Amino acid sequence: MYRIILLLISAQLILTFNTLSQHKFYSKQDSLDYRHYSLILSKGYSFSVENGAVKRVLVDSSYLESDKYIPYDSALKIIRSIPKFSYSTHSPNKEFTSLKELNETNQYDSITQLSISGKSNTKLPLLRIIKCKNLKEIELVGTNIRKIPWMLNWKVFGLDSLKTIRVYNHAPGVKLKFAKNDNIEKFVFRDSPYSPAPHFYKLKNLIEVDLVQNDFAPDTKFNFEKFKKLDHLNLSKNSISIKNLAKDTVHSLGHLILSFNNLQSVDQEIGYFKDLTDLQLAENDIVSENIDLALGTLTNLEILSFYKNELDSIPPFIFNLNNLIELDLYYNEIEKLPSQLGELTKLERLYIAHNKFYSIPESVGKLRSLKEFYIHHNRVSYLPQSIGNLEHITDFHIQNNYFQGFPEFVLNYRKLEDLDVSNNEIEKLPKEILQLENLKYLWMKGITFLATDKAEANDIKNTLESLQKKGVKVSIDLE
Repeated sequence: MYRIILLLISAQLILTFNTLSQHKFYSKQDSLDYRHYSLILSKGYSFSVENGAVKRVLVDSSYLESDKYIPYDSALKIIRSIPKFSYSTHSPNKEFTSLKELNETNQYDSITQLSISGKSNTKLPLLRIIKCKNLKEIELVGTNIRKIPWMLNWKVFGLDSLKTIRVYNHAPGVKLKFAKNDNIEKFVFRDSPYSPAPHFYKLKNLIEVDLVQNDFAPDTKFNFEKFKKLDHLNLSKNSISIKNLAKDTVHSLGHLILSFNNLQSVDQEIGYFKDLTDLQLAENDIVSENIDLALGTLTNLEILSFYKNELDSIPPFIFNLNNLIELDLYYNEIEKLPSQLGELTKLERLYIAHNKFYSIPESVGKLRSLKEFYIHHNRVSYLPQSIGNLEHITDFHIQNNYFQGFPEFVLNYRKLEDLDVSNNEIEKLPKEILQLENLKYLWMKGITFLATDKAEANDIKNTLESLQKKGVKVSIDLE
């Protein structure tokens, strides 16, 4: 029994030290703390396995004096609370041709997508790849490949169809470099936080770059300004600074995604990107007063997202963006919607759920192009009469507010497909709802219907049954 317990403890300590080398932390102090408390757990030793045997090496003798430090359980609890950078582990795409299949085939012209995976791969199998004249895409998963060579670009091999290279979980410490290639239009480098930023500035004709979840620092230089055709740039789940990015990026960019970047402000330099049509800043810590008015000069914007930030109001210059089609302000702290909201007359999708406002301005009736309107999880008890003018509405979600009575103006929404009125003070269901020919979903969770007599109760029952017979999916609480 003693031997088993000892082996279990040793295994746990080995796991702790092995993962210590694999973890990446959000700060240097977190890294130091993790090492400190790990050494408390091991009393100053590191552990490894060699030829099936546990090998123990003293790292710091000061940790032998356990009385100097906190108890084992306390150290373990602290270790578990230290935040670590997380990333996804990818598997090779099963729809792609694998390296094994490439080596076994002679039908090279049938190969359009190639996946190479595993640490043992340090070079591309060029002699076979150049036979794949219809190859469109290469995927590298967890490889040690250091260079994408110039031969892929050589006209004599005829690989003009190769447009996309995807790299996932690139080997720790291995910098990926690209030789000149005029054909590649899309480059994806994801979930490789232990790998240095790749050198891909020789891919002159890139249109789309995706560098999601690599923990790149605010001052990381990518040389994006060299890509004159660059239109889509996704830098989510890093720590990129807008100020530094603006100095390093072509200003003709059309789509910019900076979600999950620990941003606390939208800097003046955002105004450099005059051609932006899509700007996504979700899951940051941006507050209203730290949004520079330069954002209001991006009048080509069609999509703007501040999903899950800390906005307590909508900055007035946002209403200068009169080409907006989608505005996403989900999960903020907004307490009032200004009347200028009605100036965004091209809006088709307005997402303002999970905020703190009590009313909707009368001017919302001017949003005649609106199709999707989500105001659920707020404090609204009344909607202006003008809202009945929104004849193109297909999705209307007002659940978890303070409405009393069914919002009968929705009966004017002849294109309505999805209606959610759950968890409001609604007691009646008008049978005129059967006239909404396009209705597909009706959500009425948390609603208790009250009827004055049996006939009225039967009317409600018959209406619900008729909706279901028409194919409407009705969600209610059954008692």
